[in-house]
Amino acid sequence: MREPWHTSNSSSPEEGWRVCLLRTQDRSGRPLGAGVLLPGGLVLTCAHTVLSRPGRDGTRAPFDTVYIDVPAAALSGDAPEPQRARLLREYLVLPTAHFSGDLALLKLDHEPPVPHAVLHRQIPARNEPVHFTGYPEDLPGGEHLDARLMGRGGPAHRPEWVQLDTEGSPYVVRHGYSGGGVVHSRSRRLIGIVAHQFGTPQAPVRREHAYMIPTETVLKHLPLERLGLTVTGPRAVSRDVAVAPDRTASGRVPGLHRRLTRWLDGEPDTDPVELAFAGEGEHALLHTIRSVLTLADREQSPPSASGSAAGEPQVGSIDIAVDATNRTAAELAVHAAERIGLEGGRSHGARLEQIAEESPPLIAAFLAVDRSASGDAEITALLRALLARGDSRLLLVFSDPGSPLLARVRSELLDPEWADRRADRLAARVNRLAECEQRLRQLPARPATAGRPAPRRPDGRSPKLRRELEQLCRGGPLYESPALPHALFRLAVDVETALLDAEAAEQALAGPLGPHEFVVEPPGDGLTDLPVVAVRDPDALVTAPAGPHLAGGDRLHQQYEVVGPIGQGSHGQVYLARDLLLDNRPVALKGILDPGNPAAVLQAHQERLRLVSLNHPSVIRVVNYARHPSASAEFIVMEFADGAPLEWVAAGIGRQRPPFSGPRVREFIVVYGLLILDALSYLHDQEGLVYGDLSLTNVLHCGKGIKLIDVAGVRRPGTPGPVSHRPPESGPSGEMTTAGDLYTVGAVLDELLAKDPVPPADLGTQSLERALRRAMARDPKRRYATAQEMALQLRGVLRELRSLRLGEETFEPSPLFDRAATALDGQLGKAPPLTRWRAGCSGGDPGNASPARPAGQDQDAQVPGPAEVAVALPVPKADQQDPNWKELQRTSYADPAGLLQLSDEWLPSPELHLLRCRLHLELARDQLRGRDQQLVAAAMELDRAGRLLGDRRRYDWRLDWHRGLTELAHGHVRQALTCFDEVYDAIPGEYAPKLALGYCHEKLADSTSDAEIREGHEQQAMRFYDAVWRRNHALGSAAFGLARIHLARRSPDLALASLDGVPPDSRHRTAARTAMVRIHAGPPADGSPPTVASAVRAYAALRRLVSHEGLTDRQAYERLTAQLLELLLELVAAAREKDPLAELRGSLPPGVPVPAGERELREQLSACYRKLAEQVPRTDLAEDAELAEALLDNAYRTRPLGLRHDRDGHRNGRRAGPGRGARSLALWLPRPLWLRGSGKDA
Repeated sequence: MREPWHTSNSSSPEEGWRVCLLRTQDRSGRPLGAGVLLPGGLVLTCAHTVLSRPGRDGTRAPFDTVYIDVPAAALSGDAPEPQRARLLREYLVLPTAHFSGDLALLKLDHEPPVPHAVLHRQIPARNEPVHFTGYPEDLPGGEHLDARLMGRGGPAHRPEWVQLDTEGSPYVVRHGYSGGGVVHSRSRRLIGIVAHQFGTPQAPVRREHAYMIPTETVLKHLPLERLGLTVTGPRAVSRDVAVAPDRTASGRVPGLHRRLTRWLDGEPDTDPVELAFAGEGEHALLHTIRSVLTLADREQSPPSASGSAAGEPQVGSIDIAVDATNRTAAELAVHAAERIGLEGGRSHGARLEQIAEESPPLIAAFLAVDRSASGDAEITALLRALLARGDSRLLLVFSDPGSPLLARVRSELLDPEWADRRADRLAARVNRLAECEQRLRQLPARPATAGRPAPRRPDGRSPKLRRELEQLCRGGPLYESPALPHALFRLAVDVETALLDAEAAEQALAGPLGPHEFVVEPPGDGLTDLPVVAVRDPDALVTAPAGPHLAGGDRLHQQYEVVGPIGQGSHGQVYLARDLLLDNRPVALKGILDPGNPAAVLQAHQERLRLVSLNHPSVIRVVNYARHPSASAEFIVMEFADGAPLEWVAAGIGRQRPPFSGPRVREFIVVYGLLILDALSYLHDQEGLVYGDLSLTNVLHCGKGIKLIDVAGVRRPGTPGPVSHRPPESGPSGEMTTAGDLYTVGAVLDELLAKDPVPPADLGTQSLERALRRAMARDPKRRYATAQEMALQLRGVLRELRSLRLGEETFEPSPLFDRAATALDGQLGKAPPLTRWRAGCSGGDPGNASPARPAGQDQDAQVPGPAEVAVALPVPKADQQDPNWKELQRTSYADPAGLLQLSDEWLPSPELHLLRCRLHLELARDQLRGRDQQLVAAAMELDRAGRLLGDRRRYDWRLDWHRGLTELAHGHVRQALTCFDEVYDAIPGEYAPKLALGYCHEKLADSTSDAEIREGHEQQAMRFYDAVWRRNHALGSAAFGLARIHLARRSPDLALASLDGVPPDSRHRTAARTAMVRIHAGPPADGSPPTVASAVRAYAALRRLVSHEGLTDRQAYERLTAQLLELLLELVAAAREKDPLAELRGSLPPGVPVPAGERELREQLSACYRKLAEQVPRTDLAEDAELAEALLDNAYRTRPLGLRHDRDGHRNGRRAGPGRGARSLALWLPRPLWLRGSGKDA
């Protein structure tokens, strides 16, 4: 059976250029995404749609070929097979670290016979209406959504994409939408494509939000016009204003650049109308203005501007920039209307009114505004129309400070307090300059080094600038002068220039090392990728011409030429030298701090022996040994660590210096921890040593990894030595153990984390903090037992951080827990129980338009009971050192009572008693009688496990986990939450404790009537569930938890989005898809009548559930069919004039039978109820008899003539025959094997 090709809410027919991306030609599997068909058989889409799923290292490889479905061609009646398209790798722009790019071009083998799209440039203004179509798995024919643009947004620290808000739509953006064309609903022009995937804790993507990549961003990365494609609409920054991208960084006036950047970024101390001046001969000022506007343009900014580095304007912060020279006001108005997306063909006056009434808030710049071909009144009228919306901002650049237009603008567009406000803000900037100069005077000078002069200390300029400002303030001689605006502009530029100089000098003098000491390249997209750091010039690290024992130019062994000292180790001076025999390769020489001290000499000798034996890529390596020719000083020759100390990285984090800024910084910190722990694991396990003196200065970020330097502190456990972060148990001489080493790892990482000036409050950061807190526990026994154990938790935290940042799955099987066998669906993932229709026994009027709506219309979305959850949560994997480990691996006995008997013969062990504890909890759930005895037995088994663990019971998280399970079995949810929180403290990288905590908060929310308390618990539950689901979509329990909360909040669209994310390879997939059918077929959350669109989605979801999603239960299928037919009956009952069944029939593929009218629909539903009555067990129980009668009552009440039926089948003295219903809904659904050959209609 062919998939449905369109839906009742599909996009308009003229948008035939919309395409669907598939992985295979037979349309199996869910769509990859959407795309836009361009001329020449090209398809534009998002790069992430044509990438494979992340591998174990987090990387994704691009597909060479995909297949393109063209729904518009299918609608013409001749549905072609999907066409092959190859990826044009030269035009693949992968998502960058700043979340720019994410674009791809595909080339079709044959161009389909449908209209192609034309991209259009237009301001993506806030609150403007747009629409787009995606291809979710349950509606491969397409689904149309309306949305509004919400301004710049995206996961980057300074985003350039545009946020889409579908809050008013009935459904949400989900998988299958990325790459779809976004059409401006008023102008009907294609202005960008959808990017639905990314989100971060700092810029979260709510499930009703997505992003648009605007046309201008597409053109920045893909040369579509050079490929011969037409793009309509004027540029944001017109060609006569923009400068070449490679010239934006040169010839600028720094103060003006910063002033305009702050204005474009909307800093609080800037005004809606900014006046600037650049007259004849002031080329530097004019070039700076043009450069800043070019950098702010999405399309014409250089590629390096992606992500908007500090000090540069945000990409996309300018909407209109045009040179007004010799242009009339009417021409400028037409240009503005085209950028806004207003319809043309109006007179100038009508167009100005239209701009004033319909223009969204915008940011516009007019250069040489006083050189327009129109009069001052006309230009002022245009500017007033553009400012009519209160949030608009204008940059007006005058060529003549004495222009009459300037006086008119000042009197008509600027408020009377403008000059006073500008003077006050300048005074605040001068005060900031004075404070910076005061700090500079207190900093010591830094000497010049080889190849680098000493940092310059600028003269204090704040007193002079303050005197100039006094001349311009109220009461000053220039306050009433027409030259005041120009004077204020020039003074503002001078103040910003002086402030930039002072701040740069402070940064250079304050150290530890300036930002220019090292070359930093952005990180890759892999899970553990770090930025690439290298020393720009090793000679620049030299701090003085000579040290205590060596001077620049000295040679050792005629091989090593000394450059100078570069640092101080814990036991000696470090020098930079060149290896003359290996192309002057830099090396490090380390001498003895005090050659006359026998202890220091012995320490150096021991260090040499240790260095020779150490062999690990993250530990500094010894190269040679050398002696000074004219002295007795001895030196170790080591490899030169070509990188920056973590102290320098910490300073970059504190100053938010890219790439050490934004939410990914926490992932870098975790990767540092993993690399350090790998080195410590080598020292601890293979060499029997401890590092001892871990600190920010002793760890260098070299290239893509790290190096542990200053190994003088490496020693045997318990040996005294240097310690920077002293553990509580360490003695006064610095005795260290392996547990102490792990303490120092936590301290170093915590020091880096504390440098973040804006730490997020997301769950990933909380997990990282808990991981570090355990490493730094005062009791060494509460810390991690080994470096490998700590690394295991940090890897889990890293995956959680990445999943929350990107909004994509970062899967790895849990090393500590087995997979949960069942989803905590609370019955939502199962077909409706027969008791749902028990309400039918209450009778009803046979003349009613529809039967009584059955009870339980919350789709059985109740929170599961604690006893059920206690046995359904993931089970910890057995300890391989346990005596019963072999038996536990073999055990597959399904009967808990039987397994309890069998395990009686096993050797006593902690794992045995934990197993028996869980078995008793399972029996307690299933047995009404004897429940208390089973709970007591479970507690006794848990106590036995603790006694066998001995002293370890205080630190073993498995006991806390099982205590939480037993508390749940007793119904003590709050006490269980405390136990699971202890487990979270112990293993913060695992998902299972978060799943348990999410459930506890959900249950506590469900158990309270206090709205504020309920909201708090629901928020916590969603936080935990979301973190688990984002990390591993296959965990249906988290998806169902989110869905239940959304349903309770009357947000079924968000519930559907959560369930839709459960992947095909999940054992909970069928349950999730069953729940989606039930939600689609349920009544709207707001109590409004059902819609044809919801009926189409329910039809499609049920069809796919039967044909592709694993539903093989005949009775479940019949119950779901009954619920769907009830939806149709309510749809008919709610309609007054139009025929919803005819509309439904037109929205489904040809040949799909839909009841011709209400009579036929009632006959089909009546037949369904009779089938459900046959499912009722034939027992002597009264409730079963009542349920069967209720279903038969429903059957006969639903038929056109309603009659009451009794259990024996008599109707008015005659036996009722089978219904004569026409074709059943099941006729068009695929017939599973269990329906074929039965000889009956389903």
